[in-house]
Amino acid sequence: MPGVVFHLKSKRLILILPFVAFIYESSLAPWPNHGAAAQGPLSSNQASLADSIKVVDRLIADGSLLAARSKIETLLSVYPEDSAVALSAARLYQKMGLSAFAIMQYEKTRRAKPLLLEPLVALSKLHLENLSTELAVELARRAVQLDPSSRDARLALVSALLAEQSVKQAKVQADALAQRFPHDPDVDHALASVAQAFGENKKAIDLLAKAVESRPEEQAWQLELVDLYIANGDYERSRSVLLAILLREPQSLDTLERLAHLDEFYLHEYMDARACYRKILTILPDSASAQAGLDRCLVKQGDLALNFRNFIRRILNLPLGPIKDEEGVSDLLTPDTSYGAQ
Repeated sequence: MPGVVFHLKSKRLILILPFVAFIYESSLAPWPNHGAAAQGPLSSNQASLADSIKVVDRLIADGSLLAARSKIETLLSVYPEDSAVALSAARLYQKMGLSAFAIMQYEKTRRAKPLLLEPLVALSKLHLENLSTELAVELARRAVQLDPSSRDARLALVSALLAEQSVKQAKVQADALAQRFPHDPDVDHALASVAQAFGENKKAIDLLAKAVESRPEEQAWQLELVDLYIANGDYERSRSVLLAILLREPQSLDTLERLAHLDEFYLHEYMDARACYRKILTILPDSASAQAGLDRCLVKQGDLALNFRNFIRRILNLPLGPIKDEEGVSDLLTPDTSYGAQ
């Protein structure tokens, strides 16, 4: 910066080149980047947090839910407002069946990221499980508005509309899904639910059987198929599905209870029903319903008239089912025979 002149009180011009040159060069030198130094630990913390969340997600995928819960709750205490931590916690709590905790974390995620689709879909399902049907429908509609092409959003809307008894609207949504995803087992399951709501059991059975064939590990769908077979009077086929489930999961209480119920009240195979009730008691020794079923079957086996009528029906190939033959035999033989009562 040569040529810079300072005008002093003495009005003498003094050229201070060395000093001015020093100031000028100093001004050109880069300032220490304190921000970059601060960003180093911050980026490191973010990377560490991301790795911790990945560990939690892997534990969830492996089914180690208690270990995942311990880690995620530590992260929640350190990062209470982090949306990624909240989302991972919500997924875990939903998988563990802790719906109230899951709803809290999904809501936290939704506030931080209002355009994220997953919290809306998950909240719709959770509120539907809690019988808040109107709220479930509203959340599912918002999800569809946010992403009209989303399969999961429309599936959530179909389920919520069916629960709300809006079967025609559910059919519109399910048909739209069928056009866009023609070979998707989740869509086939939704179509089966819609068909069942319209009383089209045969169509529902075909669709659900197709879905089960595509995803045989989905036990809940197989049990729904069993209930449809029973409603349609196809007891032997329903029994074969239950036995197939038990080959894979011999201690499935839902399956054993359904099989015992089917053998006792529909097929009148009291020995087989007693065997199922005994298995239930080995798994759950305090099961009052299994003990009551065992006692009922014992009494029914000793009722000659009842067994003779069942024998005649089998000889004449008459349809079996929950008929009035078993009523009035004894107080043990007159329970509510619906599955829920068992």
